[in-house]
Amino acid sequence: MPTTVLEPSPSNAGRNVALQALRGVAACSVMVYHAAHFSSARTQAPWLEEIFSGRLGLYGVLVFFVLSGFLMEGAMRAYDARTFLLHRFIRLYPTYWLLFLALFLVQSLRAGAWQGVPWSALSLLPLGEMYRPLGVEWTLLYEVFFYAICAMLCLRPRAHPAVFLIWLAVVAYAVFRRGEYGTTFQPTLLQIPFSAWNVAFISGGLAGSLNRRIRNVDTGTLCLCGLALVLLGELLNPAAKLFLAGPGIACAVIALARTQTVIDSSTGLGMRALFFLGEYSYGLYLAHALSIQIALQYIPESLLSKPISVFAGMIGVGLLVGIIAGRVDITLYRFLKKRIDTRSRVLRPIQEPT
Repeated sequence: MPTTVLEPSPSNAGRNVALQALRGVAACSVMVYHAAHFSSARTQAPWLEEIFSGRLGLYGVLVFFVLSGFLMEGAMRAYDARTFLLHRFIRLYPTYWLLFLALFLVQSLRAGAWQGVPWSALSLLPLGEMYRPLGVEWTLLYEVFFYAICAMLCLRPRAHPAVFLIWLAVVAYAVFRRGEYGTTFQPTLLQIPFSAWNVAFISGGLAGSLNRRIRNVDTGTLCLCGLALVLLGELLNPAAKLFLAGPGIACAVIALARTQTVIDSSTGLGMRALFFLGEYSYGLYLAHALSIQIALQYIPESLLSKPISVFAGMIGVGLLVGIIAGRVDITLYRFLKKRIDTRSRVLRPIQEPT
């Protein structure tokens, strides 16, 4: 999901391998859950989804959200509001629209007539219940809203810890005292500020601030604290779980942020693979679910009695299509970002101090 990525560069200079690998793990977790979910329904094997349960998808999404908060904390300090919004816009929308266009053309050709265009859904704005063409857009609604908050904080970047703490308190009040908004997947504009899903973004943002201020903390201790919070959250209801899982994952992110920053000869093959899956995670996230659903429609009846084989095949389909989409996404993003940054330098040349 989503979602924000570490800035891609051919040399991978200045990249944190562990954080990008974590993103790869999160993308694979969401994909495996969806492969199990859809394969289970197609093969009438409910045990498949019970084994690869919704926790994979839940924690995969939470990792994406926490990483977004963590990385945006730095972006708020690095960019003005205009540049921040431009970067976030080209990060989310062009690839999403391109994948929708491909889907739109395929559906129209199969139907023999032009299909309707869900313009409201393509805005990725929190407008309540509606048809979402790729089926995974709900996380992007929260990403877009969080980016809007961050863009406003670009005007006063030092205020963001206080703003995030106040926001966290407001969300806690809305969820536990009012019980109105909880964890809805299709919030309205009035609902989304109070959703418990925001806790992961807030936790990531606060973690970014703490990571810059606190140096003498043992990474092993951070990881153990994070694991304890996540496990404790498993004992609570879904909304309360997010208030512990978000900070728990944030602890792990701080620990990983202090590890290896570049790929070199010491980086293992598995870590390299996860790093590049993290690199392609947005395209993988957007494309995998729909590609799996389409592929399942063409599974021969003779294979439906072999749910494990079907499940493994759908993981392969999701990975293949997702990696292709991820490569297109990274290429498109690099091109657009270069154009925007070049034009920004032309329009706003650096002023010599007076």
